[in-house]
Amino acid sequence: MKQQSNILLMTKDNGTASTLNEAVKKSPHAALMTVCQEIPELTNCLADAAFQVVAVDIDPDPLRILRDVGTITTMYPEVRIVVVSNRFDNELILQAMQSGARYFLCKKTMTSELDKVLKQMVPNGAKDVIKSGSIVSVVSASGGCGATTVAINLANELRLVSSEEVLVVDLDSYYGTVSSYLGISAEYGISNVLARNEAIDEHLVKSCAYNYMRDFHVLASNSSLESSKPASLQYENIVPVLEACKKAYRYVVIDAPRLTNSTMKNLVSASGVVLVVFQFTVKDVKFARSLISSIHSWVPSRKIIPLVNRFKKRGSLIGLEDGKRILGLDCLYHVRSDWRRVVNCINCGKPLAEVAPRSGLRKDFQKLTANIMNLNGSNVNGKIIGQ
Repeated sequence: MKQQSNILLMTKDNGTASTLNEAVKKSPHAALMTVCQEIPELTNCLADAAFQVVAVDIDPDPLRILRDVGTITTMYPEVRIVVVSNRFDNELILQAMQSGARYFLCKKTMTSELDKVLKQMVPNGAKDVIKSGSIVSVVSASGGCGATTVAINLANELRLVSSEEVLVVDLDSYYGTVSSYLGISAEYGISNVLARNEAIDEHLVKSCAYNYMRDFHVLASNSSLESSKPASLQYENIVPVLEACKKAYRYVVIDAPRLTNSTMKNLVSASGVVLVVFQFTVKDVKFARSLISSIHSWVPSRKIIPLVNRFKKRGSLIGLEDGKRILGLDCLYHVRSDWRRVVNCINCGKPLAEVAPRSGLRKDFQKLTANIMNLNGSNVNGKIIGQ
């Protein structure tokens, strides 16, 4: 029985959508079809679900859309793209192939040709849709705001709730803060994966990850490796690395401070959820507002979680309602200030669930985890918790 959609179509032409939808329904090689209208909507769909085939109608602006197609094929190399157009000339076909498209369908003949194309691109039907993990990026508005503490404890709570393997990736090229927090010393790390000149896959990620626990792994920062001269991070390979991480783990938590604008864009575009961590100081709020604005230009606001760390109900210069107003937000998440327990965790090299399982701080991370799993489509009591 056909239930899960494995065909994604981008078009503004209702006629094209209707024609392809009817053809897909009749094909034994495909399931239901999902339709979107713009490239940002298409990338959001790819981030939220697994599709085997993406059909893109390039007629409104062929050159611009084909450039976007090239970006999509880089971000999602496992996706097979079919270009659809009224034009059918050699120059346009060549440009489509150069962008990474597998097939070029002319709208006049696409009904008769679609089933043959789907047979080659989806040989085993809808049941072979590839499921991938989710990336949660933890970005900081300033140094020292506690983003690493958030990333480690969030990853551990995701591990406990999902009962699946999680991976923490330390993208800080200056300080090995994740390794320092957990008290580990790794031989290999994220720099080894990013420096790979050949194919980057889930097996490479797993082999370079440090097994902090059986189901809690870490790709350490290059600054914390045992090697005397760790390699610099080659961020130009970040997209295939993120895809490989998603194939290897159910949840991937990225501790991502001090990234360039282009690297940040690639990271958040591949993420299911982006946490922006800051403290309630004038400086942090100012930078958080700018950072959230930038991220919002790349991904929809529903994927962004602004998180006030070390929040104090009393004595804070800025209250929650004032913070919402200044940042222009309807919702603001927070984690309470409990410096003593955080220091104990660092001294023990363990997350809160191991050191202070009944603490209020740990409960804040449990609520945060529930919200993130809801955003990723997981069932956690069917509602958003503790905003």
